[in-house]
Amino acid sequence: MLTKNIEALILASDEPLSFDKLRTLLEPIESSDVRDALSTLEHHYADRGVQLKQIAGGWQFRTDPSCANIVKQLWQTRPARLSRSMLETLAIIAYQQPTTRAEIESLRGIKVSSSIIGGLLERSWIKVLGRKDVPGRPHLYGTSKQFLADFGLTSLQDLPDSSQLMDTSAIQQEKLNLPYPTQTTEHNHHE
Repeated sequence: MLTKNIEALILASDEPLSFDKLRTLLEPIESSDVRDALSTLEHHYADRGVQLKQIAGGWQFRTDPSCANIVKQLWQTRPARLSRSMLETLAIIAYQQPTTRAEIESLRGIKVSSSIIGGLLERSWIKVLGRKDVPGRPHLYGTSKQFLADFGLTSLQDLPDSSQLMDTSAIQQEKLNLPYPTQTTEHNHHE
């Protein structure tokens, strides 16, 4: 019965349900029993069209990625494509948070339009965390739980290591259309 109740709660919720929320809803059930029921559900759904996943600090049913081609046929309109500017801005916020618009602009080397910030806020991928204690008191931006859920991340630690991304000097060189610096090694001289 506990497994059935947890399955119903997770299916009915429009956002990932945290372990603590499940415990509160299922009181006086023991934590170990809730963990066992979640494990049972994970195994039950492991090879099905939907899977139980731990996402954004909670549990949620998600379609199996291998079913993406068939599932996308449900939607007749294509989802709005994200511009490179919006993706760059989102990446900077994700890795540098909390950060201000001026700090984002400094890294990108160009002005960040209100429509980019507005679009990210509208999708609930970022949120205002507060204000920076400097003149003008600009907003501090950070990512939200919706960002984690939509990108299939449990936490920010699931983001790729920043060393796998372009470094800030490479970004600046790209903006200036300069060639990337080349390293000369003995190996290169013998080729």
